[in-house]
Amino acid sequence: MIYISADRRINDFCNALIRSKRWEFIPGKTHPSLRHMSKGGFKTLIVSSTPSNNYAYEMMRRDYNRYIRAYLIQTGVIIA
Repeated sequence: MIYISADRRINDFCNALIRSKRWEFIPGKTHPSLRHMSKGGFKTLIVSSTPSNNYAYEMMRRDYNRYIRAYLIQTGVIIA
């Protein structure tokens, strides 16, 4: 388990993505990030290592869900 964020929910979510072998952890100077490694993947999620508000987890999940929907449409798995 990699320490990514001070928020436990963000940390657990990011570690679950890394365990799926489809996301790669990239340590950053100011913010760590996760890069989608699947074929056709084009997104890098920026992770807040020290979130300043309580909505950081919800904003990250919303960004992730929007990306996954766009990725599935692009690859032809779902039709919008």
